[in-house]
Amino acid sequence: MKLSFQRILAVALIAATSMTVQAQIQGQWTRAGSLQTARELQALVRLANGDAMAIGGVDGSGNILASTEIFSPVTKAWSLTGSMASARYYSPAVVLPSGKVLVVGGLGTGAVALAAAEIFDPSTGAWSSAGMLSLARYAHSAVLLTNGTVLVTGGCTASPCGTGTGVSELYDPVSNSWTATGSLNAPRYEQTAVRLKNGRVLVVGGIAAATTSSTEVYNPATGAWTAAASMNAARSQHTTTLLADGKVLVTGGTVGRFPLSSAEIYDPTGDTWTLTGVMTNPRFAHTSTLLGDGTVVIAGGIGQSISCGKDCTGYIPTARSEVFTEATGKFAATNNLIRAQAYHAATLVGAGQALAAGGEGYNATCCVILADAGSYTPLTMDFSPSSLNFGVRQIGLQSPAQSVTVNNVSAHAAKISSIAGSGDYTQSNDCPASLAAGQSCAIAVNFQPTASGTRKGAITLKDNDSGSPVQAISLTGIGAALALSFQPASLNFGGIAVGLASTQSATLINDGAAAVAVLGISVSSPGTTFVETDDCPTTLAVQQTCTVRVTFTPPDVFTFKAIVSAANGAGSPATFTVVGQGLDGNGG
Repeated sequence: MKLSFQRILAVALIAATSMTVQAQIQGQWTRAGSLQTARELQALVRLANGDAMAIGGVDGSGNILASTEIFSPVTKAWSLTGSMASARYYSPAVVLPSGKVLVVGGLGTGAVALAAAEIFDPSTGAWSSAGMLSLARYAHSAVLLTNGTVLVTGGCTASPCGTGTGVSELYDPVSNSWTATGSLNAPRYEQTAVRLKNGRVLVVGGIAAATTSSTEVYNPATGAWTAAASMNAARSQHTTTLLADGKVLVTGGTVGRFPLSSAEIYDPTGDTWTLTGVMTNPRFAHTSTLLGDGTVVIAGGIGQSISCGKDCTGYIPTARSEVFTEATGKFAATNNLIRAQAYHAATLVGAGQALAAGGEGYNATCCVILADAGSYTPLTMDFSPSSLNFGVRQIGLQSPAQSVTVNNVSAHAAKISSIAGSGDYTQSNDCPASLAAGQSCAIAVNFQPTASGTRKGAITLKDNDSGSPVQAISLTGIGAALALSFQPASLNFGGIAVGLASTQSATLINDGAAAVAVLGISVSSPGTTFVETDDCPTTLAVQQTCTVRVTFTPPDVFTFKAIVSAANGAGSPATFTVVGQGLDGNGG
């Protein structure tokens, strides 16, 4: 059973949402394989080689897991590795300076709080004992200190959880032993903890006698906890992220069952909390991950509202995701997760992508435990538009250029290593080798079909954004042998007395593979000698025809010629010639 969470689902209101596949990869969540075992409330850490490791959790049948698995950002695949001696969830994990992984306590089989700790060695794939905590606990925090020891504090000592503990202890990986240290001033569970840049540890919120706004700071030099400034809002099941400048961002959380949208920043130098921008979606049991560009991606959690009457309102997992930029103090919505998920886990992988895995989702009838995983690449380059459609074009003829604007929306310069077109598409651009933050450039794209039918291609752009694959602007067009033509190909009016009018007609037909835009019909000669009228629509469907009528009124005794042209979106104009001779009143 989760702490402070009510499972309320509106089964009749939930429907699967369709996903729009976009060419741009940056600033989006893309599928990152599937866990071998569906799991929630697991630990997830980044290994020294850039892989990620999922540890324990609860599966869809309510089984507490001892299994662990590793994700490779190169292959986008998960593989099982060694299992722990004790199945557990609600158990934090820490990567030690040696590259080994320490997992501490947790809730075990039979809802028993665990005191056992274990260590995973990535070089062997095996787990070994890391001794016993002095106090069994779960829903606690564990933080690596600058001297290589691990501080464990708070949590629940029995299930169901009545009150938290303030007992804290230190793990020494050299001696593989635990020692007591100073206790929290306010016992708590479901708190968050982060090591500050000065080496001290900040513990934030959680549940004491009730959900609290209090915070405390641990000094490794003295082993003592001191009260720090309180947040502006009490919160549990929130997230805490150390920012690049040493400040701390706290987002969301809950007091009871209602998710919070507020966020605030802690400044260790002044011991102050300041409210910052409001999230675009309230949430708790979510994740927040600091990206390489200094922004923070916040994903999922409990935050989608359902209602079946004033006495029946609750919240379920959401797929919504957003990015926080400290310089502006604002949150901006970004592409959704692969699917709604809460009580999941996230970490950085590879060259700077955020990985979100597992957790709880929902289907049409109930909640489900997920094996889904997705990765998020920071947004550096934004394309506007992200795709182009050139319509129908005559084979061998080049289209007019269409333009794509490339915007560097990040806070740093981006080096562009290459821009290239594929298929029946070519490009030219004014993009510099280094595009400054906030700067834009343009790519001009032309389409010249080499065969009939749908012709697909892409403009690919490579830059140095961390974790970024090649990005693509998707292109499509249709090649046609001869889209529009006139029948007959010429009109001859013969001799017409000066000042008299004669009218003949030609048929415009679309014998191509797709509908064609008719942009206008005109006569090459000025004046009123030849006047054109027609019933042609703005778009001519396949095998559709329209009639073009030409009236010849000779102004003089002379032979007159002109060309009638139908400009169109498929290629060069369709044309036919007209000729007529003016006669004097005697017919000569």
